[in-house]
Amino acid sequence: MEIYQCYKLLGLTSNATLEDVNKAYKALALQWHPDRIPRENVQQQLQAQEKLKEINHARDSLRKAVEQKTTNSEAKYAQKTSHQASSQTNRQYHQHQTRYQSKYQSAHQSTYQAQAQQQTSERSSERYSSYQSQAYQTYQSTQSHQQPSKQKHYQSESYAASQQSTQASPKPQKPDLTGADLRGANLREKYLEGRNLSYANLSNADLSDAFLHRVNFQGANLQGANLFRANLFQANLQNADLRGANLIGADLSGSDLRGADLSGARVGFGDKLMVKLTNVNFTGATMPNGSVHS
Repeated sequence: MEIYQCYKLLGLTSNATLEDVNKAYKALALQWHPDRIPRENVQQQLQAQEKLKEINHARDSLRKAVEQKTTNSEAKYAQKTSHQASSQTNRQYHQHQTRYQSKYQSAHQSTYQAQAQQQTSERSSERYSSYQSQAYQTYQSTQSHQQPSKQKHYQSESYAASQQSTQASPKPQKPDLTGADLRGANLREKYLEGRNLSYANLSNADLSDAFLHRVNFQGANLQGANLFRANLFQANLQNADLRGANLIGADLSGSDLRGADLSGARVGFGDKLMVKLTNVNFTGATMPNGSVHS
């Protein structure tokens, strides 16, 4: 599904914020949730399930798009800040250069005047005037050769400093939440893609509508957790405790559930399965009915 179709499906424009995406998604998910349709109406139930999948996909795509825009905006801001810092460094250099020239000229003039006074008694006023003219021309020539070299050297140092500033420090790594105590935590609609939550205690936590792509839940305690409509695409749930967890509407496509305990987990209504289980590995897992998957 193209990104513009995702915006159209949720009734949003390209300027929508993450909050706008979540609000639009909630409204449509509530409208098309199969629980609102009588079970005996099989055709409408199937239609609602397909529609809900499209809505979930649109929500996931737009969340990524909005976060990418935010990342690009932050990068542009960092570049602008670095440019401003470089401009300020150049201004400070020119101010320093002006003060240096003033002091240097003053000191040179004082030295020259002292020498001129010593020679006044020995030389005629005409020869003194000629010497003064020649000395000043020599000074001007020396200054014209020295200043570009100094300025080039200083600008080279300023450029190197600005380059170091432009090379922003690497993005902070996502915190390792191995063994974290998150019992009963409110993680509803949280974006946790790629996080390491192995052996964490998430019993009775609210993870409904959370974005959990490729999250590592190996050995985690998710007993009684609410994973309603959670997106667990390619998540690692090896040996995870999912007893009594609510998995209705969750997307577990490509996830690893080897050795996981799903005893008593809610996966649908009656005989109707309400969880997406495409390419899931259940080897050695305890199923909701208590049987062990071979």
